[in-house]
Amino acid sequence: MLTPASALAAVFEPRRVALVGASDRPGTVGALLWRNLESFPGEVVPVTPSAASVAGRPAYPTLRDVEGEVDLAVVAVPAHAAAGVIRDASAKGVRAAVVISSGFAETGPEGARLQRELLAAARAGGVRIVGPNCLGVQNCDLPLNASLAPGLPGGGGGISLVTQSGAYGMAIYTLGLDERTRFAKVYAAGNKADVGDAELLRYLGSDTASHTLCFFCESLSDGRAFFEEACRVTPHKPVIVTKTGRSPAGARAALSHTAALTGQERLWRAALAQAGVTVARSGLEMLDAARALDTQPPPAGPRVAIITNSGGTGVELTDLLADEGLEVPELSPALQEELRRLLPAYASPRNPVDITPVWGRFTELYPALVDRLARSGEVDAVVPVLLQRAADEAVTRAVRDAAIKLRVDGVPVPVYVCWVASRATRAGADLLQEAGVPCFEWPERTARAIGHAARYGAARTRVRQRPSTPPRPAGLPTMPDGLLDADIAAAVLAAAGIPTVAHRTCATVAEAVAAAEALGYPAVVKVLHPSLPHKSDAGGVRLGLPDADAVAAAARDLLALAPGARVLVQPQAEGTEVVVGGVRDPQFGPTVAVGLGGVLVEVLDDVALALAPLSVAEAHHLITRLRGFAVLRGARGREPADLAALSHLVRAVGDLLAAVPEISELDLNPVLCGRDGCVTADWRIVVRRPR
Repeated sequence: MLTPASALAAVFEPRRVALVGASDRPGTVGALLWRNLESFPGEVVPVTPSAASVAGRPAYPTLRDVEGEVDLAVVAVPAHAAAGVIRDASAKGVRAAVVISSGFAETGPEGARLQRELLAAARAGGVRIVGPNCLGVQNCDLPLNASLAPGLPGGGGGISLVTQSGAYGMAIYTLGLDERTRFAKVYAAGNKADVGDAELLRYLGSDTASHTLCFFCESLSDGRAFFEEACRVTPHKPVIVTKTGRSPAGARAALSHTAALTGQERLWRAALAQAGVTVARSGLEMLDAARALDTQPPPAGPRVAIITNSGGTGVELTDLLADEGLEVPELSPALQEELRRLLPAYASPRNPVDITPVWGRFTELYPALVDRLARSGEVDAVVPVLLQRAADEAVTRAVRDAAIKLRVDGVPVPVYVCWVASRATRAGADLLQEAGVPCFEWPERTARAIGHAARYGAARTRVRQRPSTPPRPAGLPTMPDGLLDADIAAAVLAAAGIPTVAHRTCATVAEAVAAAEALGYPAVVKVLHPSLPHKSDAGGVRLGLPDADAVAAAARDLLALAPGARVLVQPQAEGTEVVVGGVRDPQFGPTVAVGLGGVLVEVLDDVALALAPLSVAEAHHLITRLRGFAVLRGARGREPADLAALSHLVRAVGDLLAAVPEISELDLNPVLCGRDGCVTADWRIVVRRPR
């Protein structure tokens, strides 16, 4: 069987290509593909049983009949004939096939059967399949256009685009061409019957021509593998993902707060963010982020300088950058004084630097300000706004030259141009983009692109290689399937080093009173029964019980809630209520969640997710992402929580989930966080052994 690297090398860098379904009859798919493959520097072999030659070149009736080796087969035959072609490819030793043909799983049960047949034929002979039902692939540097797209963009390396939607992918690609974006490779995945996103990410991550990687996905079935590959790639290359088909998690009965909070969209967003992946909301936003990152270094921080000849546009951009978590800081008095000597008397050097409509000096002022601000050490990015008359060719050339000089001199501050001008002046924007100076139309697109670039710059330094699976804790008790008994669950937590409040389980009122006397007052009494997993919702929790009579009354009420019920008796503990838990997701595997609010966590919906296992530093970062993080730090006179202890507890939960695969859900709610530690007051573990 071919390794993934060699299989995709056959797709993107073949020496010899066979076009199955080749034709020179105008208007046919075979003719279009034949024409597109004309630029390929290697040999293209026509394969068709319906003609002796194609465009004057001898044709072979089947792949088996082709003389010599074939690296890549491009298949454009009816769906019912495709499996036979792949069987021929297997017999011939073809390494990979791009199946353009449609009529497979996207059409229904019969198409799904044909797709299974196609894949079985491929696996029997070690042929890797791109598609089916795909637009094809392109390598802009080879060049190779094994696709339905009419032409290739310029080569020289750049953005590589993986798109599951062929038509929409072509729309993004066309927009990129219109805005002078360089592409390295384009891959239309279609039905993704064989080659997955993680395998593509691994290949493109090591491809020197692919500088920035874009994935436009409808599905991400190999989520965990993609996450782990992304952790290896993003410290060195930007990876940008747009995922369509966002929807709530499938309906199922969740036995824990954590399971209810980890919706599928929230989970994949968290996983990608943890891996340093940039998540864009749309194809346009993805392409803008890619252009911001492809030819310039990411900003080293959040500080942005704006140069504008319009106060209103500068203020709008300032507001939009703030929405992205960036700032437009006032420049130091010394730098303002230096800029003031360059500017007209009525201009503002504060930031935004407003040069006013001094049209005759635009060619002088814009490049001078770009250069001085980028070298000042006071900002992390510079944005000249080229508005109306500032968007003429002389000014754009001057800004371009200033940005190039900064790169030559090794100044790591990126320059992004905000373009607010008529379409008639678009040649100036093209000039900038062709020189590697990203140019975005209007402040909103500019701010979003810079926001993504800055977040990537910050995230890539936090990404680490994933650790090996932690060892299974010693001393774990026997765990039957289903919701674990409270004592067994507590023993599991103890084996993992997760502290719980002292407790006793009791079956009678007398036992409850004796437990409270032994553990101390004030006491807490909680119902225990498999049909009442959410105790508070059932009225099954009584807090702050001061004496034996109160405990007896509470126990009597709670034992009557369900036949066979027991009660859990604990001493009252104090602290800020936090939820820590985890689930085992079918795509992403063990996942940890942290939230604020105790029993109100689902109402507050303040939760952060990450894939396990985690380091203590990653656990701490996860906690800081909570909107209510200030509460844990002691906002408004509250006692601050022991964040180190909470971080270690979160890491321990992640290790437990990663090491014990039969645990499917785990819920610690609440964890009470005080100044000197954290302790779990209530816990719930669900065991479902993998089938």
